[in-house]
Amino acid sequence: MSDSGITLEGVTKRFGSVVAVRSVSLEIEEGEFFSLLGPSGCGKTTSLRMIGGFEQPDEGRILLRGVDVTAVPPNRRNVNMVFQHYALFPHMSIGDNIAFGMRLKRVDKAERRERVADMLRIVRLEGLEKRKPAQLSGGQQQRVALARALVNRPAALLLDEPLGALDVKLRKQMQLELKRIQSELGTTFVYVTHDQEEALAMSDRIAVMNDGVVEQVAPPRELYERPVTAFCADFIGSLNALDFRVDEVADGRLVSRVSPTERLVVEAANGHNRGDSLKLAVRPERVRIDLSGRPAPDDGSRLEGVVAEVIYLGSLTQFYVDTKVGRVVSYRMNDEERGGGIDSGRDVVLTWPLHGSSVLAGAFARD
Repeated sequence: MSDSGITLEGVTKRFGSVVAVRSVSLEIEEGEFFSLLGPSGCGKTTSLRMIGGFEQPDEGRILLRGVDVTAVPPNRRNVNMVFQHYALFPHMSIGDNIAFGMRLKRVDKAERRERVADMLRIVRLEGLEKRKPAQLSGGQQQRVALARALVNRPAALLLDEPLGALDVKLRKQMQLELKRIQSELGTTFVYVTHDQEEALAMSDRIAVMNDGVVEQVAPPRELYERPVTAFCADFIGSLNALDFRVDEVADGRLVSRVSPTERLVVEAANGHNRGDSLKLAVRPERVRIDLSGRPAPDDGSRLEGVVAEVIYLGSLTQFYVDTKVGRVVSYRMNDEERGGGIDSGRDVVLTWPLHGSSVLAGAFARD
């Protein structure tokens, strides 16, 4: 990725007294699979519609490949949009549906045939061009909608929860197909979803939105393992959020002394000092659980506790442990050797490495 494909500069959108999008600034790179993720009403679809020209921002600018398109109508922007409802023409064949936009642009017949054949190959619908939409499955209809949107070679494809109408199994298959198609074509995809797993599976980067604001923009792994706000940490996967009082600041680490044998340790964030009260986030799968007696790791955290509940979920087991800093959840995959014999009521020790936890923003106080 090199140049910016889509830029939002301080974009705000109001609907009456409701501020749907608040001063959002984003740089979406050329050829990137970029997702807008968040709960209903967070502003993600409004942001997508502003990129497409279907809504006008009250403040800020939108640039496409460096050109200001803020006031440019949708039909003059080099972007296409795919919705959850495919809006295929039922009386037209699949080939004619795909070619429809090219006919409007008066692309000559030979080139239309060539480009339709190319798109059918890319979406893996070769040989079905003469069928009508009603003769296709939901997943096949979705691929036709994608082919129709991509055949005109837009600078970007905007997708508003396009897989929402599919069943779970087909939805997961289509996630792989979407990522394959995007990788093959190199077209910029901007994808709106409220499904965390979907965003993590497909995206190069994800913008997490909440109440009209972008809380964090990061690649999937960084977003999951190093969330910067309590909302991001809680919205993406499961989380232990622990109160953390800074007792020591040394060697780039913040340390909380829970007891003579217990401590919480996290990498130092800018501006934190002894006496600060923070929130520490650690994912359950990073927390190792053992029967009592395991020593503290050299550079990580250690807590002692009593198992309150054990939940078996097939591929993994969840352990809920009561500790001095509250209840902590640990996940153990059931093909792992460790953790055998850990039942409710047992004394256990929980450990995790320094890089397994992070400090959450928005939860800070100082004595």
